[in-house]
Amino acid sequence: MKRLIIALVLMLAAGSAWAGGWSDSYSLTSGVVCVTNTQGNSSWVPVALMWKFAVSSSGTLVISRVTANGSFPLANCTFTNATSMTWIPEAAFPFGFGDALTVTSSVRGGVMELIRKGE
Repeated sequence: MKRLIIALVLMLAAGSAWAGGWSDSYSLTSGVVCVTNTQGNSSWVPVALMWKFAVSSSGTLVISRVTANGSFPLANCTFTNATSMTWIPEAAFPFGFGDALTVTSSVRGGVMELIRKGE
């Protein structure tokens, strides 16, 4: 039975790696997070953004896509008395080489996690 469980875990881990998804955490200490695609031959799509604030807070978050053609707002979130939030894009926004996902928060302190997948 133990071997079956171990084999199942290994298969699930291999399937997750094959799907090409990953997540990274970023500090909100400065109030701005910028994630740039530095890979010349690949692109990625944000699947979700999650925030956890150090204390219950009220403010705004602006999520933008920055390209060579300019900055394009994807979402503007206003929140009141929140300790955590999640944003799930309604469409696939591909980030190619040099494109950046920028998040500006009026609240400083806490952590943002970006979950993304490769295209």
